[in-house]
Amino acid sequence: MKRNSLLTVITLGAVALLNGSIAQAESKSFTGAAVSLGLGASRNHVEYGAFLAGRSSTKTDTALKIDGSYGIALSPQWVLTLGANMNLNKSDYGNVSYLNGGVPATVKARIKDQVSFYVAPGFRIAPQWLLYGKLSWQQARSEFSDSSVGAGRRTHNGTGWGLGVSRSIGYQWEARAEIQHIDFDKKSSALSTGQPDSTEAFLYLDYRF
Repeated sequence: MKRNSLLTVITLGAVALLNGSIAQAESKSFTGAAVSLGLGASRNHVEYGAFLAGRSSTKTDTALKIDGSYGIALSPQWVLTLGANMNLNKSDYGNVSYLNGGVPATVKARIKDQVSFYVAPGFRIAPQWLLYGKLSWQQARSEFSDSSVGAGRRTHNGTGWGLGVSRSIGYQWEARAEIQHIDFDKKSSALSTGQPDSTEAFLYLDYRF
């Protein structure tokens, strides 16, 4: 009888300790330093003006990002995340055709070296789930080639806004899905202007230190 009682006490103690560890892990999820890898797709668009007014190009491309962030618990429900990320590949923004003195010409555009800094306030909708909004500052370099004029590069600044949801999937691991729209500023070259924008959807795997 005493042995059974002792086993019961030990079992209940182990369960309580396990539940406490799980609760503590859940309360710390989404906070602290994290590094992430994201895979996604973006719908890239350039609106042209001046000599190329009325023309635009659109291209859907895949993208890979690396992300570093730090989550701050503002309350048991609210988490503020500060972070930065960088695209690891070039993004294709499509082609546009026009006539230059009756001669067909084509402009091709790509974006590379895209980096961003962001702030993302989030709300715990459940112990393992975080719903968040995102506001970002963006910078990238465009590469364009015009078969009639030549090639060039420009640096663009921009802003992004988006929504995402994150889930704790185990000790120190989180997964999240995010959609974001980015507007870059307009730049000119020769007799034309170009203003890129993109809408992207990403899946991230986060490791929390």
